[in-house]
Amino acid sequence: MEYLEEVQESLSEDEGCDTDGHQDGGEDEIDKMRKEKLEEDKECGHQSVWAHLPDTCLREVFLYLRDRDRVRAALVCHHWHHVVRSPSLWRVRTFNFSGRASRAHRSEMDTAVSFAKTYGGFLEDLEIRFSHPINSLVTRRFQQTMRAFLSALRKTRGRLRSLTIKHMDLDRTAWCRSVRSSLVRSLTFYLRRDGSYLNYLNFRGARFNLQQGLEVLEAVAAAQQHMHLGRRPGIAGLNMEDFFSQSLPVYSSPGFAEVMHRFKGLGSLTINYSCLSDQLLEALAVACRGLDNSGSLRTLTVRCHIQEPHSQGIWGSSWSNLAKCCPDLHVNMSVERILSPEGLSRILLNEIPVRDLHLSSWYFSEQEWSAKPALTQVVPWYRYSLQKLSLDLNNSHEKVDEELMELILMCKKLAYLKVWAFLDINFLERLLQNRMEKKSMLKTIKVRIYTNKYETQEEDEQLDEILLRYSTLIDSELNYFAISYPML
Repeated sequence: MEYLEEVQESLSEDEGCDTDGHQDGGEDEIDKMRKEKLEEDKECGHQSVWAHLPDTCLREVFLYLRDRDRVRAALVCHHWHHVVRSPSLWRVRTFNFSGRASRAHRSEMDTAVSFAKTYGGFLEDLEIRFSHPINSLVTRRFQQTMRAFLSALRKTRGRLRSLTIKHMDLDRTAWCRSVRSSLVRSLTFYLRRDGSYLNYLNFRGARFNLQQGLEVLEAVAAAQQHMHLGRRPGIAGLNMEDFFSQSLPVYSSPGFAEVMHRFKGLGSLTINYSCLSDQLLEALAVACRGLDNSGSLRTLTVRCHIQEPHSQGIWGSSWSNLAKCCPDLHVNMSVERILSPEGLSRILLNEIPVRDLHLSSWYFSEQEWSAKPALTQVVPWYRYSLQKLSLDLNNSHEKVDEELMELILMCKKLAYLKVWAFLDINFLERLLQNRMEKKSMLKTIKVRIYTNKYETQEEDEQLDEILLRYSTLIDSELNYFAISYPML
């Protein structure tokens, strides 16, 4: 009841106070209406149609309600109050903690702790978002909230299946050393003691230093070891994008590969390129090899940014061995602002089973830079496996229409195309014509045509004509989007 009462008090403060801060009797009015309704039902000897709905139907309705609306529903009658406390209504929860200090945001943190005390035993899927911590006061409050929240979960014997904590940005100056260390201790203690039931873990944007990041992974690995002894399913999905601080060359640490070797049965992994090494790929190949020699790892997503360490050399044989141990492996690669032939050829090796490729130059543009080598020399390596291609190119100094069209027709499995680039309108018409003639198997086409002109009325009219001309194809077979966009 503690959580519902706190939400009810918050509701009364928002709706039951006048400009002077005095209550207007809203809570008394609710109680009065509730009593009158109960007396009316007793006198008439019957109840409304809603009173006869099965609990299953009521739970389905309550799933779509916010907490405040559930509080109102719980006040209707004893039956609804009982249904509101059904475990299925509280298994999934998302908390958003703002990085700004205020009484309202402090109350959000208190409410989260109250929820853990009341419904922590039912909770299975938890997501916590902490956005842009701006000072030490906010980070300390967040650390204290997390410590109390995780402690309450342990006391209620909660069994989380999925845990997501996003964007803590622990390398920001708002985090003092003692607060950051206390938060890591709380996380590692909880994960080591109660992480054995976790199936999915997401620490995207945590930005731990190397030692603290390894401590967290060690805690999860230790819990997974207990899980294997108890014959329970372990971590199947692990999102480690920006798990470590951006400047760290994690690939040079042997401890990282060693701890990843302990994650058995991993099915999905998201990681930064600064973490990749031959030792890591070998550890994944061994850890994910199943009893029937069909590796569990099916999706490996790698993000590489120019500001991250990416100068390590990785042998193609390491990728080949991983693909051999995990025959169903699909690799999704995202490379940002690294489009030189030398840089790309070192990262995008021929042996990688790339299914999804994203290349971006962002707003970076130089006359000496060219996207053509990437389109004609590197990407064609994956013409037999590539299913999804996303390009964001600031190619104002060169035309790439012909190279891009040739690449699209070369990739026979390509089903998804997203291109943000300087292109001729005629490129889109040719693309749709090739699709109509079954020269490509595209199902999704998203094109943003950059232009150096401020007014795009002429381009918009041409796009409308193309849309009208190929409307039958687009309406029946394509997920289609095309606009012109001034890039000034």
